[in-house]
Amino acid sequence: MAGTDDDPITYPELEIPENVRRRKITIWSRGVALDGDVFGPVDLSDDEKIPAVVLSHGIGGDKNTTERYAAKFAEARMMALTFTHASWGDSRGQLLALERQENVKSRQIFEARVTEVRDLLDPIDWVDSFRACIDYIVGEPHVDVNRIGAWGTSYGGGTALYVTAIDNRVKALSIQVPAVFNLPASMSELASQRATQIARGEFDAVPQSEDQLPSLNGTPHFARMAQYHVGDKVHDVTVPTLILDAANEEMFNIAESGGRAHQILKDKGVDTHYEVLPDIDHYGIYFGGFDRGSALALEWFQRHL
Repeated sequence: MAGTDDDPITYPELEIPENVRRRKITIWSRGVALDGDVFGPVDLSDDEKIPAVVLSHGIGGDKNTTERYAAKFAEARMMALTFTHASWGDSRGQLLALERQENVKSRQIFEARVTEVRDLLDPIDWVDSFRACIDYIVGEPHVDVNRIGAWGTSYGGGTALYVTAIDNRVKALSIQVPAVFNLPASMSELASQRATQIARGEFDAVPQSEDQLPSLNGTPHFARMAQYHVGDKVHDVTVPTLILDAANEEMFNIAESGGRAHQILKDKGVDTHYEVLPDIDHYGIYFGGFDRGSALALEWFQRHL
């Protein structure tokens, strides 16, 4: 999550360490081009293999939300991939046909007027995009495919956890101010209604403006959010997991999100650490909480990858 159009978050400028190189990349997920960067050490030997971490931003964010964390991991001799989810930032969005007409000269040719989906929150697509980024990073010649980590912040923290639960390539997880709960009951009825309306052609197949989440950017795809049971996926996580929360969290109840996830993992014997960072709110994790939060995440990956 990264503020609203009326109150955008301006993150501290990235200063790339001298021993780190950043390379712009394109990741393809479900036919959509995602904007990304790969960070890594500049002095890798030809046959050297190192761990890698894929990082996900939250609602309203983009790859720049996570770049300072990626640079820090790369400085410690890891590869790190940052990316922007489809339809946000400089990533492309799904193309929707607004009008379709058969060409009079050939029944094999059609004309279409299309629009590009922008700023859509589709959590199922976010999971697919994260996995596509894992597919990408394991193709890097210096990456040890048996040492892949997942990192996520805010809504992207839930995405990273969900992927960790279903993708055995992920060997360690670090999430901060994470949204790891199922769709609230207050939204479930609307989500069910939207799913029925979409199936019956009574609502836009890909919502683009009518629905909103309080104080957040973009359009939530409630019908898809109803399928995204990230709170249940906590039970399927088996790898070492670090969870960081903000003491003054204003977006949700941390006891029912990160705190609950930690307790579930602890009870089933998973190696987990939970810490509530004092004196910060949700967005403070990127400012006053950055040094402590990033240091804990780096130490976690160094220990477990």
